[in-house]
Amino acid sequence: AVDIVAPDLPKVGGMRETRKIADVANQYYVPVAMHNVASPIATMAAAHVGTSIPNSLAIEYHSYELGWWEDLVEEDVIKDGYIEVPEKPGIGLTLDMDAVEAHMVEGETLFDPA
Repeated sequence: AVDIVAPDLPKVGGMRETRKIADVANQYYVPVAMHNVASPIATMAAAHVGTSIPNSLAIEYHSYELGWWEDLVEEDVIKDGYIEVPEKPGIGLTLDMDAVEAHMVEGETLFDPA
């Protein structure tokens, strides 16, 4: 008995599993509000899922408190409270590898995307 389902996309298994959760919720007329305390990549992934389900309500967003969250990608993710989902294949974001490296957890190494 829930009023709103709030899956956390990176923690429930990704985009496909989030979609499956949303599909079950939709069978019972339950809206989905994505729980999102993640990177710009996960935020855009949540937006992609949200646009593909009929019961999407909102995407939670807390990362503005970091101050450098938007620096991790080259594109603007959130504009005036909205996320524009690109129509081209892929997530639609380009990592700024220098910003990623600058904010890595101590002891982690940067992967080579090339």
